[in-house]
Amino acid sequence: MDGEAARGIGLIGAGAMAQALLHGLLAGGAVPPQRLAVTNRGDPGRLGQAARLGVYTTGDKADICRRSDVILLAVKPKDAFEACRQLRPHLEERHLVVSVAAALRRSQLQAELGGHPRVVRAMPNTGSVIGASATAIARGGDPDDARAAMGLLSALGPVEMVEEEQFDAVTALSGSGPAYIYLLIEAMIAAGVAEGLPEDVARALTLQTALGAARMAAESGRQPEELRRQITSPGGTTLAALQVLEGHKMRQTVGLAVRRAKERAAEIGRTLDAAQG
Repeated sequence: MDGEAARGIGLIGAGAMAQALLHGLLAGGAVPPQRLAVTNRGDPGRLGQAARLGVYTTGDKADICRRSDVILLAVKPKDAFEACRQLRPHLEERHLVVSVAAALRRSQLQAELGGHPRVVRAMPNTGSVIGASATAIARGGDPDDARAAMGLLSALGPVEMVEEEQFDAVTALSGSGPAYIYLLIEAMIAAGVAEGLPEDVARALTLQTALGAARMAAESGRQPEELRRQITSPGGTTLAALQVLEGHKMRQTVGLAVRRAKERAAEIGRTLDAAQG
């Protein structure tokens, strides 16, 4: 494959987020496979999967840099500094590095990249794989670089711009958020089965209910509180159920869960800060 023809986007990583980004960028032809190059440190099986999608794969980060103008850093936080150090000798002024590694500040990444100025911090989620990510980008650096990152990541779903100081909250809310929704779905399916429904029926009804509620909240232009009140009749079944949830402090529990995830993101950042220092 000719290097100039392939020059485009380099993806570094083999985990769930890297795979979601790869599939999301390819979905619907948002990015043609010939513009993508993929590498990871230790999972040749994932490279083989990427190759079968028509994407260029390599074990050499220098090769990734030669072929790419945008580098998507999609590694675990504990592996990010080593990946940056491996990239550092091969970066040129033209390279835009977009990091989706949780908890790592832009300044930390820049330091490990030898002061490379063109770094954007982003936080998509695993909805990327179907073009339904909720993505945030941190302000800072060159606005043109931020716009370029937004243009690329918008292929994965809507993108919001926030202050970097808010990124631990973003990580807690939308980065980890799909798992909260999946847990609720699991619980609803289990409850349906416990009340006598076949598992396949409970699953189908729960998934469609979750999908329909999310679409109504997103597309109706009405607040979730209004939509909830609309289907909560006095003395009815919905009210009876909601009183149980409120009695078990569902709102406070969700708030505590998001707060704890935010605190954990900050803890990881401090740990990496100490290791970097």
